[in-house]
Amino acid sequence: MIEIDKDRQLKQAFDKIKAEMTDHLEAINENTDEISSNHDYILLLEKMIHKLNERIDELEMKLSDMSGQKKADDLKDIILKPKEQEIFLLLYSRTGDLLDYKEISRITGLTEELVRKYISGIIDKGIPIVKKYFDNKVYLILDADFRNLQAKNNVVRMK
Repeated sequence: MIEIDKDRQLKQAFDKIKAEMTDHLEAINENTDEISSNHDYILLLEKMIHKLNERIDELEMKLSDMSGQKKADDLKDIILKPKEQEIFLLLYSRTGDLLDYKEISRITGLTEELVRKYISGIIDKGIPIVKKYFDNKVYLILDADFRNLQAKNNVVRMK
């Protein structure tokens, strides 16, 4: 009789554990579904942000063309910091090759964050770096007209 009570208590304890585990499994499945939905939504938002960035870049280039900013005479004696020079030379030497931030980071040994900072500095100094967007990645290339201008007039001074 004592043995039957122990068996019954043991069965009840395992049933309770099984019920708790089932509850936990249901909670995990619900969280997984929510995380998956949020991930899909974030991917959609990232795609939309990239499209907006692409449009903003196009607008900036058109506005720059319309306002006549940065004509050849304005682009004399551009001075770059040493790391900016390294990145500029990399882009300059890759005729027609698209490079992303990760590839530039790998080649230069800089972090992607630093590469982004130096690219922004180069652009701020008037060097036209074209950004192209493919598969949620940003690719960079030096503007072909500027490359020719640099070859002819050496507007970017190298130290």
